[in-house]
Parts: sequence; structure tokens; C-alpha cells
Amino acid sequence: MKRNNWIYKVLPVMMITSTFFFASCEDDDGVPLEEPNGSPSINYIRVTNPEQSDSLLVRAELGAGVVIMGENLGGTREVWFNDRLANVNPSWVTNETIIVSVPSVAPLNITDELYLVDDNLDTLIYPFEVTIPAPVVLSAKNEWPQAGESLIINGDYFFDVTPITVSFSGGVESVATLLNQNQLEVPVPEGAQEGPVTVSTNFGSVTSTFHVWDSRNVVLNFDDLVANGWRIGMTDNSDGPIDGNYLVVGGEIGANERDEGPGAPSESSKVMEYWGGSDPNRTENFYPLYPNSYQEYVMKFEVKVNTWYGGHLNFCLAPPDHTGSNQEIWSNSINARAIWAPWEETGEEFSTDGEWITMVVPMTEFQYFIEAPDAIVYTGNQKFIESAAGSLSTWIIGSPENTGNYVEMYIDNIRFVQP
Repeated sequence: MKRNNWIYKVLPVMMITSTFFFASCEDDDGVPLEEPNGSPSINYIRVTNPEQSDSLLVRAELGAGVVIMGENLGGTREVWFNDRLANVNPSWVTNETIIVSVPSVAPLNITDELYLVDDNLDTLIYPFEVTIPAPVVLSAKNEWPQAGESLIINGDYFFDVTPITVSFSGGVESVATLLNQNQLEVPVPEGAQEGPVTVSTNFGSVTSTFHVWDSRNVVLNFDDLVANGWRIGMTDNSDGPIDGNYLVVGGEIGANERDEGPGAPSESSKVMEYWGGSDPNRTENFYPLYPNSYQEYVMKFEVKVNTWYGGHLNFCLAPPDHTGSNQEIWSNSINARAIWAPWEETGEEFSTDGEWITMVVPMTEFQYFIEAPDAIVYTGNQKFIESAAGSLSTWIIGSPENTGNYVEMYIDNIRFVQP
């Protein structure tokens, strides 16, 4: 089962780029190095958990921690898995053990062997397989790509070992360009239709849970599915729309401002109210109602932010029969709300650089109460009322950072789906 070979040879050219300069029995940080008493050998490889030290390994996934057990290993200076160099901490190298993590990048030349190299470039080879997971698809930067645009897919285990293909509904596919291990850029082929996409590598395939051009359970598209409360928002389609009309949100926002806009009924760029009780087609929640079902759903929408600094966009839910009252935005008595303020991450003005992106709000983020003793204060971890999610209002509310500065963003295709 084991093969211990002490081989005096030079590793392939790509593995010999490291040069050793060791003049003492300490590393550069002064950590004492154990000197071997003879030729090194590997007995076995195990997991790093001491409680599972009898779990021997013949393979491991990318990034996994392993312990190499053997004799006279103290002279080891490099550990290679296939053609990938691992990061070796000299403190974790002794004559009996080497604790190391498998590199997280897929190999180009797969030999199913690991290599221990000492400061004389002598090499010990041991059979060990690195298993490479199938790709993981998490999300798309914009689920509504337009003609001539590419689909940006976020995930993991995207490796440029062989071409990565992405298949679309409609029976068409494209070859993706690898941006990094976590992101692909895919030209959208002619004939692609609404639905999930499948990403395939030579290590496996996975189908997305998101849909491109997602029309599932859209409750507001601002074309034929529109607001109907006292303030119906403001719509437009003149600045690079993705699907007809979009909701315009913003205006000049003052510090801690709570301004609904012009008197009702009217258009307003600050408040949009959709009341289920005023829609004869709305008789139930935006998602199936059963215990804790909201935890399985997210609210999605496409958004293009032109300029945004200060203030929070509030998303306020109410029961499906709610109508004739705007207390869903003013009070905490109907349901907890979600808030969004991406500028807070950096403390600087935020924009999407002229692009549409898909925003995902887990329903568990509907957890905030609002208070306004002086400045606006949001308090999280509030109870979510599961039966009060069949009406939706939005309100851009100022924060202390606002100075009357102009905020502008567009929103389209608000929907409630499983992630």
C-alpha cells in the first residue's frame, strides 16, 4: 500500500524555480530545524484532527490540511502536490511529521504524487491523489444580461485546465473566460432562453439555482405589475433599461430625512407602495406560507446605482390584504423591515458604474425596527411576522451623513424566489 522511494533527481523545470540557501540549522525566523539522521521515508498520511489520527489518507481535496507521517523528514524544505507548491511552515516540520495544506489551486500537470524536497534538491516521491471538486455556482452579477453583454458567474473551483462550458436553456452553450477561481465571464449565445445555466469542467458539472432573465414570482416589474398605494413611485425607461420601465429612487436627501415626496396620490422618487389589498389578484403572501417558510426565500431585484452616499433604502412588508394605510413604512407595528445601504461598507459614495446588478436580500434580513428620537436608528433581531408578507413598500430615508446630496438609483423586477 505504501511506496517509499528516496530518489536523487531534479524535479521538472517548473518545480525547480525555488533555490535553497541554508547556512544553519535555523530558518529565517530563527526556528530550530530538526536534522535528519538518515534517509527520509513516508509511512502514511493522515488527517490533522488528533482525535481522528487513525484516519489514513490516500487522497485529499484542494485546500485540505494533512499530516505526513514518517522518519527523518526534518530536512524537508518544500512540499509539492502534483505541480503545485504548498506553503510550508518550518515550525510544523519535524523528523516524524510535516503538517501542510494541499494547495487550493488545481494542478496543470496531474501526476497523483507528492514530492518532498530537501536543501540539496533531493526528492522523495510518494503516491497521493489530489481530488478536485466539481464547480460550485453561487450567483450571477446580473441575472438580466442584455444583448451583447456577458453573464458574470460567481462561484468556486473554476480552473483554466480545460475549457469551461456554460449551457443555457434553449440548447445552446458558450465557452467561458476564467476571470479567477471564483468568477467566470460568459458570452450569452444567440438562442439562449430564460432558465438556469449549467457550468461544466473536466471535474464535473453543476446547474445554477438562479435563472437568467428570471420571471419567476415577479411581483413588481413597473410595466404591467405596478405600485398602487398613495405613492406609486416614479418610473422611467430612458437610461439603459433592462426590461421596459424601472423604478426611480432618490432625490435630494437631507440628514435623517423622512420625506414621502409630493402629497398623495402621486408619483414619488422616495416612496413606492404596493398594497396587496388593492390588487384583486393578490390574495396571499409573496411565497408559500408554512412555519419558517420565509427562511427559505430571498427577495431579488436588478438595480443600477448612479450615485449614493448616505441614507438607507427601507423595504417594508405588510399582509396581503393591507390597503389604505402607510403604517408599514412609518411604524414597527405591522412587520420588521429590511434595509440596504452599500455605501456604508466603505464610507464613500457608491455606484454600480453604469451597470445593472442583481441584488439578493434574504428574507431573514427583514429584522429591523426603526426609531427616530433624534437621528434615525435601526434595531435588528426583531420578530418577523410570517403572515404579513403580501404587500411591499420602499422608502429612501436619510441618515446623519446626508447633507441634501443627490441620490439616484433604478430598480426593476422585484421577485421572491428560493435562492
